[in-house]
Amino acid sequence: MSLYKFPRCQSITSMGSAEFNAMQTAEAAPKPEAKPKPKPKPKFKTLLEKQKKPKVKMHNAGHMAAWREHRERVLGMTSELDTRPPGFQAIRVTGVITLRQIAMQFMERTRKNIQMLVELSKTMRTHGDIMPFRYDRVYTMSSLPYTLKQLDRLDVENRDIGKRIKDVVSGLDTGIEKKNSLVKRKHKARIPPFHMPQTGLAKYKGYNITMPKTDKERWNLLRPTIYLDIFLKGSRPLGRIVVQLYTEAAPVVVLQMVRACICNMHQKIVIKRLFPNLWMDVDLLEHGNSDLNQSLEYDGKIIDHGASAYVLSFSKEYLQGFPKNVSFSMSFKPLSVANGSRIGFGQIIQGSKILDSLQCYGTKNGKLNRSIVFTSCGLL
Repeated sequence: MSLYKFPRCQSITSMGSAEFNAMQTAEAAPKPEAKPKPKPKPKFKTLLEKQKKPKVKMHNAGHMAAWREHRERVLGMTSELDTRPPGFQAIRVTGVITLRQIAMQFMERTRKNIQMLVELSKTMRTHGDIMPFRYDRVYTMSSLPYTLKQLDRLDVENRDIGKRIKDVVSGLDTGIEKKNSLVKRKHKARIPPFHMPQTGLAKYKGYNITMPKTDKERWNLLRPTIYLDIFLKGSRPLGRIVVQLYTEAAPVVVLQMVRACICNMHQKIVIKRLFPNLWMDVDLLEHGNSDLNQSLEYDGKIIDHGASAYVLSFSKEYLQGFPKNVSFSMSFKPLSVANGSRIGFGQIIQGSKILDSLQCYGTKNGKLNRSIVFTSCGLL
């Protein structure tokens, strides 16, 4: 009697049928012979043998879901590292920094080429007659004369400083008279002799003018000395200039200047224009003297404009009289071209450096960049 055999399920997709078929196949298959028992392994195992290999379960839904979740996380990750390509400076790549240097080199090279062409042309025109080499010694100027001149100037300045320090008088009255005070008084009392200008006074012989007899009176009449204190407005005082006037050059103008200084009318003396390295124009406002409105007596040969600087003069345009103000100028340097066109009536004898310092406050068109005023004036 034969055993009944169940039919096999042919469905591959069904999980239960596959297990059932496997069970049937296992029952029908002949049983293997019993194998001999393996020998017992030694108790001492190596380190590699002790490490167990991880068991990987195939066809596990949990592992597949974890793998997919890990894959989604990896795909959505963003790197925190700056993976952009390195930048570059456009200035260095384009060479903008060296454009100026290249242009200067090109201009220098062009200049040298032109100079070489000129020399070649000269050689071709002269057929090489000009010696291109210099055999004579080049003359070099020595700085010794300039140094000696500076030393002489320094000595003069030191002597002037010593004179000013020597004349300083203490403001504290100690009641003790100095030993050399009498000598100073005698020295100050001495007045140098005055030499009468014969050429300038020759035209006054027919008028029977009685001249002063003492030298002091002659100095006061024909060579009056005035002073003007200059102040830089809003800053500081600049100093004092001393002017010696020549009466025979322009008697009416000199008399008006002396009158203004005696009355200390410094506010009426105004600087109008200042031309550096030339002269400074000054006005004496509202003179109020009727003699200045008439024809003026003058002598243009008393002062030579080309012989010295710092000369006070007025133009010959005012020989018929000054309209309202007495306009005159102070020169900064010798002006020989002014002879014949201007009348000199005074010269600065002290304070020339102060007058030179005023040149930095003027412009080439005569306009003042700082206000300069006279704070005091008087007769010495």
